[in-house]
Amino acid sequence: MERGRAKYFVLSISDGLFLGLGLSLGVSFFNEYSFTFTSILLVGITGALSNMFAIYNAESFTSGMQLLEYKTFLFARDYDPVKLARSKHKKSLKYATESFLSTMLGSMIVIAPYLVFYSLSGNGVRLASVASLAISLVVLAMIGSYHHSGLKSKIKGALKTTGIGVAIAALSALVGFLLSTFI
Repeated sequence: MERGRAKYFVLSISDGLFLGLGLSLGVSFFNEYSFTFTSILLVGITGALSNMFAIYNAESFTSGMQLLEYKTFLFARDYDPVKLARSKHKKSLKYATESFLSTMLGSMIVIAPYLVFYSLSGNGVRLASVASLAISLVVLAMIGSYHHSGLKSKIKGALKTTGIGVAIAALSALVGFLLSTFI
């Protein structure tokens, strides 16, 4: 996978997982199933759209900067701004679309246990939250360990990424508890 695509894939799937985890644990212990499910789905879609357009804007901006640089470094016969811009635009759209899909994938990983527990028992929000957390942390550990070589380095990367996931989940659960207590 090309570096830019890999960067945006990891950014977006992690974002979907972090957003979903934070919301699921911040909301699920204090609200009914349908509210929790709807909230996670809404945040997943909103986060995916946000990532998609943010990455498109960032890539478009970077592409514009590169086109200006190319004019300086390329021979006049090689500099075709329309052709270069079209190529850069396609790349920006591809990255943005992949970002949307990977953010949705991250959100769906979080939401899947809620679907399973609800279809089996009609409830089980707390069990679904625990299952969602466990599955999400496994995926985050895989992401955190992927680019490392050597077992010690892989474990360190996995622990760092899952630690961030746990911290976000715990903080979100605390905020959810405080909001449900005082509002």
